[in-house]
Amino acid sequence: MASKTLRLLFDPTSPMRTVQTCALALVLSLASLATSCGGGGIAAKDMVLLELQYLDRALTPAAPTGTASLPRNALVGLVFSELVNPHSVSPQTVQIRFGPGFQSVPAGSFQVSGNRVLFDPTLTGDGQPNPGGFQPVTQYTIRLPAEGEQSSVLENLDEDPNLRAFFTQFTTAEGWLRDLTPPRLLRIHWAPDVDELTGQVPGNGLMGFEFDEAMDPGSFVQGRAADGGSVDIRYVDDSGPNGINAQNGLADTEIDGSFSPNPDWRIFWFKPLFSFGDKKFIFAAQVFQGLQDLSGNLLSNPASYGPFTCDALGITAGKTIKEDFLTTVNQDAAASDADWGDAEDSLLVGVPVTSRRAELYSYVETDNGTGDGMGGRGSDRGQYAPLAEPLIGASLNQINPNINPATSVGRRVMWSFPASVIGERGSVTGVAWGPDSNATFAASYANVKLRIGYQRSDQLSLASTFSGNYVGQPAVIYDGSYLVQQSADVGNTPGQPAWQPLGGQQGGGCVNPAVAHWNDPLFASTGWYDWPELTTYFEWDPQGDPAKSKKVLVFDASVTEGDTHQQVRGWLGMTFPCSGTPIPSRPFTRMYAGYEADDPNPAPNPAFGILNPEPATSDTRFTITRQTSIAQSKFFGPGQGDNTTFGDLTDYGPAILTPAIQPGGARVEVEYQGADSFNVDPNGNEVVNQAGSFTADPVTGEPTWVKDVNQCDGMRNIRFRLRLIANLTSLVVPRVDKVVIPMTSD
Repeated sequence: MASKTLRLLFDPTSPMRTVQTCALALVLSLASLATSCGGGGIAAKDMVLLELQYLDRALTPAAPTGTASLPRNALVGLVFSELVNPHSVSPQTVQIRFGPGFQSVPAGSFQVSGNRVLFDPTLTGDGQPNPGGFQPVTQYTIRLPAEGEQSSVLENLDEDPNLRAFFTQFTTAEGWLRDLTPPRLLRIHWAPDVDELTGQVPGNGLMGFEFDEAMDPGSFVQGRAADGGSVDIRYVDDSGPNGINAQNGLADTEIDGSFSPNPDWRIFWFKPLFSFGDKKFIFAAQVFQGLQDLSGNLLSNPASYGPFTCDALGITAGKTIKEDFLTTVNQDAAASDADWGDAEDSLLVGVPVTSRRAELYSYVETDNGTGDGMGGRGSDRGQYAPLAEPLIGASLNQINPNINPATSVGRRVMWSFPASVIGERGSVTGVAWGPDSNATFAASYANVKLRIGYQRSDQLSLASTFSGNYVGQPAVIYDGSYLVQQSADVGNTPGQPAWQPLGGQQGGGCVNPAVAHWNDPLFASTGWYDWPELTTYFEWDPQGDPAKSKKVLVFDASVTEGDTHQQVRGWLGMTFPCSGTPIPSRPFTRMYAGYEADDPNPAPNPAFGILNPEPATSDTRFTITRQTSIAQSKFFGPGQGDNTTFGDLTDYGPAILTPAIQPGGARVEVEYQGADSFNVDPNGNEVVNQAGSFTADPVTGEPTWVKDVNQCDGMRNIRFRLRLIANLTSLVVPRVDKVVIPMTSD
């Protein structure tokens, strides 16, 4: 292990990089772009991007580069030095992305006009309207690959390729571009049509509200205006001996249902929970000024419509499971952490966004293993090893020649971390590394890619390839450049212990005095330096108690060679400093290679002291942001009265949430669990009885939660779980007034 030890001690070979977001305008002088002419003898310019624009519908600037509040229906404009070949424009040559790992392609279409490419998010590639445009309060990236990065790139009319890569990002607002014209309601109509002879409306039909422009779906809220509603549809109050509504207990009761828009968002259809009735019930609709268009203008002609008489052909009303968060009688408190009506009656509220830091100190790892350290101290196990990987730089060759692999190939490093270190579930919103001696050197790295994911086999020891360690595709949480600022002191983390080796001397207990100072765990240096600001987040979930979980987080940094290098606090799993003997059974938690390589480099060769992966780690800090909270109900079962099922004849319908759309980019996801029967364990938890039918994982057969409520049909019991997901940009948390699950009997 001697050669390996020297490499770790004197050859810092780990690159890091900061993300430098590209600026909006890459304006280049025409003189610098001049090249030799083509066959026509006319001077040509290199094909490069000159300017990025965010435009309104009149093609005037709408927002600056890097904006954090781009209207959702704004256009993205790219101005090039040359006329653009329309056939070269595609989602692969102009990469606009969002979502986990920035892998999702937004709906939209490209238009080419001369040297400008426009991306319109309100019109799909096949010409269908998409008035909502971009997702609300969401981060997007724009990347233009250059020649040599992929097989096809943007071209000019002479098929000359784009020569300069470009990367930037923007964040959308909650709303859309502003105009001053208020919307009008044109008419109310029905599908199918009203009966021409009787004038009665279809009991099983849909009620359509047609406007003169696209409307904001989030403004469609059922209820009276005094209660915050914008559309109120209810049975009229016909109290009296002959009132059909009153005779059936429906007088002045709201008709529960949901709104869904046509693709152009000009017509919104109201679908009742069951039907408008199986008798000739009478109802009316009131439309209030609270309805808004995409610019936030209020409805100019609120009015009342009706009364309407049902044709009595609707399906019979079934039962509902309804939770309005007035009491906690239906709350499964053991599984819920959202505010179930405690702070505000009749309102479920997600927990506020909070962050914590999971810090892994390499010197803490010296307590792992079975070897007895020098002097009989278990804390001496292992060896302190300042590393340059992945923040490798050309200047390192002046200190340590013949580095293997060469600094010019950059570095890729992967680490594995147990759930017990990462902790409770949350979004990974930041990562930092620990500089050696708390000092950094000014350095720039042209390309860095940070990836994160779950280890495929749920074990700390890494597989022999980078890709072989991931479950599916990893999340790419950053892709860009990285600038490290020079700092003589990045500070210390409070609460970390100062420690001196035996005798208070540097390198106490090392068997090789020549390298004694490299073997002192640098307990006094505990500061951090951030990797670039992440462009997307990774959802970490240990799936239970982190102390007992087998989940393993894999973090992967791939960095090109920089102009200089950094030294990172690291640790090598030797039985004692400089021994060259790995701690028996110590997991291999670190692997390195060249930039973007998949196989370790150098290849492992124990005969020459090369372990790759190796029993090593380096100081790493993750920022974990809690954005998701859970509201879980108890099981609802068969019986008489409200909130009971029809037993094994129950046909469940999807839950209707009020409000249907959350503001601020917050989200609510609904899941269900069905079971023929359940038990109550000694801790009061309701547990599926596996002797009967239940919603099951198709692979393991174990009880699970499902998103399709129809998978619960025919099961006597059902419960729901709401995942309330706050928006990490706006910090808005979800708020739910009501959950209604409709049920009919087969």
